[in-house]
Amino acid sequence: MDTKIMNHCRLLTVTFRSSRLLFPLAACFLCVSSAASAAGAATGPAVGSFAPDFKVHNAVTGENTLLSSQRGKVVILTFWASWCTPCRELPILEKAQHVVGKDNLIVFAVSYRDTAAAAAAIKKLASTWQINVIEDHNGWIASRYSISAIPHLFMIGRDGKVVANHLGYGDRTINELVADINHALAEPKPVNQDVPPAASIE
Repeated sequence: MDTKIMNHCRLLTVTFRSSRLLFPLAACFLCVSSAASAAGAATGPAVGSFAPDFKVHNAVTGENTLLSSQRGKVVILTFWASWCTPCRELPILEKAQHVVGKDNLIVFAVSYRDTAAAAAAIKKLASTWQINVIEDHNGWIASRYSISAIPHLFMIGRDGKVVANHLGYGDRTINELVADINHALAEPKPVNQDVPPAASIE
């Protein structure tokens, strides 16, 4: 890892905020490879639009739930794969989930085009994680979010609208991600949590 990035990680301290508590998080958890961002502009739902709804199937627990049922929480939806060298966000998101708690933050990590063998290994490894590893065997969730390159992360606010869209990771992107989490957690929970109608939900 680049020395400049290492020094930056030692010095930086970030704070996750909720409506009641402050959550300190050591910046060493933000030390990831300064991989080049994926080519092209970020695709998928625009910031400010409602996040497309879908049914989540947890690869570890087997539970099914709708994305829209998480209204009132900040949702981080990340597309990653075991074969993706720049996909180093899961330890960061796991720490964030642990520190902030599931009452305010929920993380969905969607496995993208992983082999059956890799998916089985991930399922075993993820049994101790607090984040939710999501199966997407037919690529339906990825298609709803126009995923063509990874890592690709969406942050969804308490009102169900997209507040951030990150394609690729680097030193600057990680700092932006932390700022986006802080901003989204600071927003009050919406009084009306009605879900906009969807054409179809798988």
